[in-house]
Amino acid sequence: MQKYINILKQIDEDFNRSEFYPPAQKEDILRFEKTKGIKIPESYKKFLSLSNGTSLSAGSIKLYGVGSSGFQIGYDFSEHSVPKELIIIGYKDSEHICYYPEKNIFLFYEYQNLEEIEEECISFEDFDEVLEYLADILTS
Repeated sequence: MQKYINILKQIDEDFNRSEFYPPAQKEDILRFEKTKGIKIPESYKKFLSLSNGTSLSAGSIKLYGVGSSGFQIGYDFSEHSVPKELIIIGYKDSEHICYYPEKNIFLFYEYQNLEEIEEECISFEDFDEVLEYLADILTS
């Protein structure tokens, strides 16, 4: 995971600049989970322990944190059109980046039917793969 964070941190052109927030403390993550009633997947907790959210590509991609800097996990810019079964952890352009606990996958969601989500959405088994995907997009 740190490998992809380092790649993303090296992107420093104005129109593509990345900003990483200070790491979240374990206590902050646990308090957030308890307060919000959200179980954050372990691979995303690892990311939070390295960066409590980030803004990539000058803000066209955001990964949410559990603190006060930036958006918090669960923020829905679409005014509740994302199924409640998904945990929103960020966005890329008009897609929500979500975790689907029932299927144990991360996915890029853009208003598909929940029944068709696995066929219609780009999905990953681990958050490390999401970071690799984003690093590939932003360095291509």
